[in-house]
Amino acid sequence: MLAEKLTGFGFDLVSGGTDNHLLLINLTNKKVNGAVAALALEIAGIVVNKNAVPNDKMPRFYPSGIRLGTPAITTRGMKEKEMIKIAGWINEAINEVSGNELPSDKEKRKEFFKKFRLGIWKNKKLLSIAKEVKLLCSKFPLS
Repeated sequence: MLAEKLTGFGFDLVSGGTDNHLLLINLTNKKVNGAVAALALEIAGIVVNKNAVPNDKMPRFYPSGIRLGTPAITTRGMKEKEMIKIAGWINEAINEVSGNELPSDKEKRKEFFKKFRLGIWKNKKLLSIAKEVKLLCSKFPLS
């Protein structure tokens, strides 16, 4: 369900879906790289990893994709209804940082990301999503 909803939001799932509990998403079409997206999602309360995608042209510290898994979600007892919410939050968070493309020059890229990291922690939209994520998780406590 998560893969289906993310695809519906225009995310490019490298595998086209999921045969297991892992998703690899190429964010090139969203005009954001995996490092920026992973940080934004972390602030929003959703943990993913930045990850290279096949034929990635981006440097290893700023890959084009993110990888996420559902075991932590399903272990809590979340089902399709919650996957729909989570997909929506991922979409909102990525849209919030879309267009923050990295400069091609290595030094400018380092400076860009440093400034981005400092400012993103105050993003009201991401902090609002984090509150919703925390509320949902409180309804599905770890045993």
